[in-house]
Amino acid sequence: MKLDKQLTPENYIRTKARSLPIAECYVNADWHDYGMAQIFVARSHTNGHYTVGIYLVDTFALGVKDSFFRFNIPRADLDELIEAVASRYAEEIVQGFSKTDYAIVHNIIYGAIAFAEEFNFKTCKEFALTQYILEEDDDAIELIEYEFGKDGVPFIIT
Repeated sequence: MKLDKQLTPENYIRTKARSLPIAECYVNADWHDYGMAQIFVARSHTNGHYTVGIYLVDTFALGVKDSFFRFNIPRADLDELIEAVASRYAEEIVQGFSKTDYAIVHNIIYGAIAFAEEFNFKTCKEFALTQYILEEDDDAIELIEYEFGKDGVPFIIT
């Protein structure tokens, strides 16, 4: 008898996360002014928990700089995670987080990636997994045009 391969959180995300409904999305309100978007995409499980993708997006040059996930966490943990990230980036994120539509965060993430790739900047390696918490980047998602870089060229803050 052949045993099934254990469904690890990583394998679950790769194979099943997109079948979970998107529950909530958050982005810092001042992302466009400061060129740094901190994004949360939470998908809900039937048990009331969430799998969450967290994305640090440099909209001025580098695209997705960092990304990680939390798997099947309760609501209280999601709220604590948002609070912890907001505290960590308090100096960069002036106005805090606000709920937003999925199409907005999707276009920020994939638009920044496309812009960065034009200038040979690579997306962080963790995105190879966390991209599966997002919807596929296709015509099913409304296209929203955002300006990336400064005057159309990369702007790197040191």
